[in-house]
Amino acid sequence: MTTNFDLISDLYLESMEGISWENKATSLFCIVAGNISHDHDVLFDFLEHISNYYQGVFFIDGPLEHENFGSNLTASYDSLKVNIDAMKYVFFMHENIIILPDVALLGTNGWTTFDFTRHNEVDSNMDFLSKQEEIPEGLIEEIFKMAITDQYYLRNSVETFQELNDIENLIIISNAVPRVEFILHNDDYNGTIKGDMVGNSGLIDCLIHDTKQKTKSWLFGRYPEEIDYQIGKIRYASNPAKNKDFKIYYPKIIKF
Repeated sequence: MTTNFDLISDLYLESMEGISWENKATSLFCIVAGNISHDHDVLFDFLEHISNYYQGVFFIDGPLEHENFGSNLTASYDSLKVNIDAMKYVFFMHENIIILPDVALLGTNGWTTFDFTRHNEVDSNMDFLSKQEEIPEGLIEEIFKMAITDQYYLRNSVETFQELNDIENLIIISNAVPRVEFILHNDDYNGTIKGDMVGNSGLIDCLIHDTKQKTKSWLFGRYPEEIDYQIGKIRYASNPAKNKDFKIYYPKIIKF
C-alpha cells in the first residue's frame, strides 16, 4: 500500500482573501510544516479550509505562529491546541504522535539554538538580538530552552519507536532545518545570524538513536529555498511558499 502526503509550508498569509485550495490537493493527507500566519484566526481559517480537501491535515507550528504573543509562548501554544483540536480533520503535531496504518508521524517546531552555521556564536547572537533587535531577553532564553526541549523530545521519541515492532516507518516533521549543509551554499545564510537561526543544530542527533533505520523522510520548512535530497535511506524535503505567487504554488507530493 502506498500512502501519499502533500507537503506545504511558509505561506506567510496576512488574510484569506484570494486563497483557495480548490484543485491543489493531490493526496489523501497534507503535512503543513509551519509559518502559515502570525494571525491565529487566519491560520485556523486556512487549516479548516484545506481540511475540506483531505482526510487528514497534520500541522506543526513555526516561529511565525507565535509572533503575536510576545514572550508568552505558553498562551500561544494553548491557543493553537484548543482551536486545532476542535477541527475534525486537522491534527496539531506538537507533543502528538500520529500513527497511520503504514507509517508514524513525529513532529516538532525545532525553534533555534542560535548556532546553526557557527557553533561558537550562541552567546554573541543572543546578545545581538537583545541589544540590536530589541528582542526581550526572556523570549530569547525561552526560545533556546524550547529548542533544547525539542531536541530531547525527538531523541526520546525516536528511541521509543525502536521498541515498537509494529511500526517500521517513520516520518519526522520540523519547521527548523535539520541539516546545515542544505544552506551553506547561500552566502546570505552561511556564517550569518540569519543562517544561525534557520535551524536547530541538535535536532539531527535524534537519528543516532534510530538504530533500526525506521526514519524514511524528514520534512521541514523555514528556509526559503525548496530542498529535496536523499541521504542514505532518508529523504529530506521542503516546499516553502515564501516569496512565491500563491496562484502557482502547489504542494509537493511525498510518496511513501
